[in-house]
Amino acid sequence: MKYINIATSFVALAMLMSGCSDFLNKEPLSQGTEAIFFQNPDQFKQAANALYNMEGWKDYNGASALYKDKGTDLFGLSTNGGGSVGESDWHWDKPYGHIRTCNILLDKAKAYSGNQNDIAPSVGTAYFFRAWQHFYLLQYFGGIPIVDHTLDINDPVVKGARNSRYEVIDFIIKDLREAARLLPKEKDIADNDKGKISQEAAKAFLARVLLYEATWEKYVPSIDYNLDGDGSSIGAGTVKPEGYPSITEMLTESKQMAKDVINEAETGTFQLWNECDSLSYYYLFSIDEKGGNISNFKNAGKSMNKEFILSVKYDYDVKRGGINIGHAISSGQGYNMSAYFGEMFLCRNGLPIRISTTGNMTDAKNNPDFLGYKHFYNEFRNRDYRFIGSIYMPDRPSWRSSTAYGVQCTEAGHPYPDPVYPKPVYDPKDPAFSSKNAIYTPTVYGGTHNVYTGRKFLPEGAGRADNTESADYPLIRLAEVHLIYAEAAVELGNGTISDEDLNFSVNKNRARARVAPLTNALIANIWDAGYFDHKSGKTICKKMNMLDEIRRERACELFGEGFRENDLKRWGIAHINLTGQKLGRPIYGTAYMTATANDASHFGEPCYQPDKYPMTYGIYEGSGPNDPDYGRPIANLAENLLYSQRDYLAPIPKNQMRLNPQLVQNPGW
Repeated sequence: MKYINIATSFVALAMLMSGCSDFLNKEPLSQGTEAIFFQNPDQFKQAANALYNMEGWKDYNGASALYKDKGTDLFGLSTNGGGSVGESDWHWDKPYGHIRTCNILLDKAKAYSGNQNDIAPSVGTAYFFRAWQHFYLLQYFGGIPIVDHTLDINDPVVKGARNSRYEVIDFIIKDLREAARLLPKEKDIADNDKGKISQEAAKAFLARVLLYEATWEKYVPSIDYNLDGDGSSIGAGTVKPEGYPSITEMLTESKQMAKDVINEAETGTFQLWNECDSLSYYYLFSIDEKGGNISNFKNAGKSMNKEFILSVKYDYDVKRGGINIGHAISSGQGYNMSAYFGEMFLCRNGLPIRISTTGNMTDAKNNPDFLGYKHFYNEFRNRDYRFIGSIYMPDRPSWRSSTAYGVQCTEAGHPYPDPVYPKPVYDPKDPAFSSKNAIYTPTVYGGTHNVYTGRKFLPEGAGRADNTESADYPLIRLAEVHLIYAEAAVELGNGTISDEDLNFSVNKNRARARVAPLTNALIANIWDAGYFDHKSGKTICKKMNMLDEIRRERACELFGEGFRENDLKRWGIAHINLTGQKLGRPIYGTAYMTATANDASHFGEPCYQPDKYPMTYGIYEGSGPNDPDYGRPIANLAENLLYSQRDYLAPIPKNQMRLNPQLVQNPGW
């Protein structure tokens, strides 16, 4: 919709579906059939099925979504911020197009003369997706025009002003409450309809929305930048509807909604996917067994996955992902992980890699579980399996569906290919030098040495390559609901949370990751001596606290799933974490200083040769060898990172402001 494109025809109102193809086979109705449609419950059901338009392996504009969360502190930052207002923006157009189809169904439901109970699930689906699209717009632009009915060219909304973010949130909350009232519980959805929106999905999404807005309203005022504006000359204003909930009320309802979903999960309706032992987190995101494909070493298929409360459904025969995931991730275009984030992952005893019991950096020491950097592989031992499952391990190969980068998995039972080791003396005839399963000594030859190479979402089987990958894409999963509950609880507790609430929520995620439970006793009088302070651009010693730990859990669990920038914004720290000098992985005092290369190109050469291969921005030496960051490469200069407070909201595109002069721009643009 080019701000609310009234010319859009009533095409694609429905798709005829059955079984798992409900969300895959779209058969649009002919133009102009709206008048004869919506005459019985089946037609409402078909129209509701057409509303499943969500970003999955592709975004709303049809491009790869593998870049979600890039440009944040969890990835190797390059540049950001400093942009200008664009002529157009699909982030605005596309959601409004989907909102229109929701409103068509809802308007027709009001006029339906039959039994309203018969069309309740379809109506609930429309309320859910109308809320989904409005929330998508709100996170991106802030306050936007609310569209709660089907518009024609003369409708006042077409040339109306923006609603405040508070009016939009109030609207979303009410839509989701109504969706939860109308939708069936997951356990009551027939097997051939599994994957459709459930009552629990509506409650989980409502919990997400409430937590987002409550923390935005709590923390964003502290950034000393008025993002609301006055609503007349700039921004969307500060109007709050009558009865608008307080921060405490939003957090309380968020916690309750999450609790309802978790309690339902305890009955067996949902559960964390734990079919592949310690690598369950890794394999969760690439389950795709159809056609004999081996997507994990236990050969566990999609029917075993009860963790995804809502997902975009794909199918090898009917609807494939279409973005060549195997190539993108194997070639480093997927989810690489910043040095800062890699070091955030805890050891299996539940504590950071560097700790202090006094708060003084001078007596800080390695966590007993952390083996340090003197050998290349030690830092990966005894660590959170979400870390291990998200990156390539330098001492073991990974299966790859793309044969350009590795060997395909053709037989279940082997989580990793057998490694191949070159001879200690260079021999060009040694087959190890041409093996894709060879283990070579890591080297640092220039660059910034800022990332751990990511492998999350990597497909492994021989039946998946060249755009054929068909794993489902998670939108709401049980692990996130655990995180929502814990964060709402710690916010309501002013930084405190009970061990009982921790066990009810995030400790379930930690158990799958093989990390010790988080308890109040565990972190009492412990300082994280490896805490990277983005404001100063240095590692500091910071006393551990529950709010930080819940936020750490969220970052570790949801890495690469599209949450990070919005999380940083609602916590009021995006303009801090996404600016300033950044540092890479340690070089001084590590095996890079003593080892020699054993690959064919550099056999026998030192693994670190600064004279021959200098680092892009040099090495940070700080105050000398006792500086906790001594010997790290400078990963990025502060002047490259331009993210500012205005970037918390994107600009309204120019073409929309020309079409509707009542739209006013966001602050700072």
